[in-house]
Amino acid sequence: MAGESKPKTAKMKDVADLAGVSIKTVSRVLNNEPHVQDKLRNKVKDAVAKLEYVPSQSARSLRGNKSYNINLLCHASDSSYINAIQFGAVIACQKLGYQLSISLLEDLHNHSFDEIKAELEQLTHQHRPDGIMLVAPYAGNRMIAFALKELGIDVVRIGPVDLTADGILVEIDDYNASIELTKHLIDLGHKRIAFVRGLENQRATHVRFEGFSMAMNAAGLTVDPELVVPGSFDFSSGMTAGQTLLAHANPPTAVFASNDDMAAGLVTAATMAGVSVPGDLSVVGYDDSAVATRMRPELTTIHQPLHELGEVAIENLIDSFQHKRTGSSRRVVLDHNFVLRDTTAAPKNK
Repeated sequence: MAGESKPKTAKMKDVADLAGVSIKTVSRVLNNEPHVQDKLRNKVKDAVAKLEYVPSQSARSLRGNKSYNINLLCHASDSSYINAIQFGAVIACQKLGYQLSISLLEDLHNHSFDEIKAELEQLTHQHRPDGIMLVAPYAGNRMIAFALKELGIDVVRIGPVDLTADGILVEIDDYNASIELTKHLIDLGHKRIAFVRGLENQRATHVRFEGFSMAMNAAGLTVDPELVVPGSFDFSSGMTAGQTLLAHANPPTAVFASNDDMAAGLVTAATMAGVSVPGDLSVVGYDDSAVATRMRPELTTIHQPLHELGEVAIENLIDSFQHKRTGSSRRVVLDHNFVLRDTTAAPKNK
């Protein structure tokens, strides 16, 4: 209606007055800082809710010399693995009063150290992140690690990586998960088991193959080099691997693909060749990403808690800011689960 006054926008001072605390206490609660009494924290939260107070991100940044922004640096936009981790990271940032920005630098691992440092300098100038989150393959790249250290940027990595650089690492036990997955195939009676590798610049490829080899050797089985084929952690390389393995004079009865996308490509290649999965060929993947339940038959795999990896990574990074532990090293290992679905069965000639 004409002449009706516009509702007053609540300010931090209004929150402080209603809660009966100082503006500094309100700021500490809004920034999720430690060492605030629960009683005071609850008073501030109640006042924020009652006044419908929305803190200004820019004002918070100016007051605390922080951007309240964390940057996810990744190499691909079409990875279900990265997208699932990103979702968890967004949830954690929203919960803790931060924003997640995404930077896509597709070929950074092919650059020189000076080029990498220049790219990262430009990125940090643009986004002013309080910290950076890295996923494979950048999580394990030594030049990226050294460049970020020189720039004074705190880092959280999603593993596995083989780095001694300062920072936080969040991962699952890939080695034992791979042993568990291989043992499942062996327990079904498979002896001739193939392995599809991932990208060679990712530590996950090597750790998963080490677990596979350990389980095979422990069972007295030989890892046939002709049944170890390359892959790129994507669907098309899985299809190529499947075509190669199925064309072998003595093809395998089971295949361990290093991730779900390659497993899906391999199952597609088998179907196109008239090979029944799991009747003629058992297939396992790794990650339990969205494709595992969208493909037919549904995929037996290792469940990585991808959303939780993203959440825990962000929570640990922000915790290091708040407790002034930036630059310190920490490793967090989350639980994994073996997920039995429809792509594995005993071999016909057990």
